[in-house]
Amino acid sequence: MKKSLITSTGLSRKGAQYANKRQRQLVKCLLWLFAICMILMAWTEPASAHVGLSLATMSLIGSIDDVTDRETHGNEIAYQIVLIACDQLADRFNFPQPDKDRLVKIGKSLLKPGEAAHYFEAHTIPTLLSNTEKGDVTTTGTNTFTALLGGDRTQVKNFVEEYSGYKFIILYKHIKDTVWHIIGEAERPMVLNNTETKDDADGRYTTLTFVRNSVYLDCLVDWETGESITTLLEGNPAAGNG
Repeated sequence: MKKSLITSTGLSRKGAQYANKRQRQLVKCLLWLFAICMILMAWTEPASAHVGLSLATMSLIGSIDDVTDRETHGNEIAYQIVLIACDQLADRFNFPQPDKDRLVKIGKSLLKPGEAAHYFEAHTIPTLLSNTEKGDVTTTGTNTFTALLGGDRTQVKNFVEEYSGYKFIILYKHIKDTVWHIIGEAERPMVLNNTETKDDADGRYTTLTFVRNSVYLDCLVDWETGESITTLLEGNPAAGNG
């Protein structure tokens, strides 16, 4: 009787081990099946696979290393600013979108025939502030670009009177850098939200403040073949040689 009990106990343990092994194999098969389904969805229905692939996207971002102090210096935006008003765009419904490297392909074809981008040289270093904030339901964001134009000049006053409240795409660059940044697009442009013109003891200047409510940040310009910032400014006498 004792021998048969030992034998039955050994058999039950082997049975439990076998069952556990089969369960692990089943879980592995299900995980592989899920991965294969997500890959197939990514090829056939990218929008449907977005949620599942977001985890994979996070793994691609990976770890973000630190940089030297040279990469964190402030006041690095150059004085040169280029503005494109939305009513200058040749096509407001097919504005170029950034690729995975945040590059936006643009060139003269962005503008209507005969149009030229607006060119400004700021008197002080322009600033860009972008922030996001988590609310009760969702996350909101704001981009704010500020430039100060010096002097009590007719051109500046005319621009303020004509374009206050207008919608723009803004191009700017950093000092000693050949890469231009772009912020704003046809669907969600930067709005000339506030202007302040002063002529008092503090000085004579006009401050332009552009704002848009968006969680999207600036991107980098990838010029069309053979084109550059001067191409967008062709026909604008204020730009000189760009």
